[in-house]
Amino acid sequence: MKSPATQRGFGLFDAMIAFSILAFGLLTMTRFQFRLIAQATEAQQRGTATQLADELLNTMLVDAGSATCYTLPAAGACANPAAMVRASDWQARVMASLPGATGATSTLDPATNRMVVTINWIGKDSADTRTHQVISDVRGN
Repeated sequence: MKSPATQRGFGLFDAMIAFSILAFGLLTMTRFQFRLIAQATEAQQRGTATQLADELLNTMLVDAGSATCYTLPAAGACANPAAMVRASDWQARVMASLPGATGATSTLDPATNRMVVTINWIGKDSADTRTHQVISDVRGN
């Protein structure tokens, strides 16, 4: 059996190993937390884009007789200037609501009577482009 004098520093060595394991665990938890925050931010942006796209589509569906006035950029003549103003205001709100918004367009396909609303924005870096697209049939047109 070894004497206590030859086992000096053994407790310190155990403490250093425990500290290393703890530091690795804390680092992993920190990275996990950053990833959760990034995903929550992206989910919030997607929710905002969905809400804004639905807003334009619902406005257009209520005023279905003027559906062509809700195209962005404006395409052709519009008999209802108030509808064009609402569409322009909506586009301005999209650009202000989403950080890094690069575009908000809506197109009407007269052959199928479908309105396509597309919102684009930049994610956490410039290479991370996000697109949200919603398609709806135009009733009453």
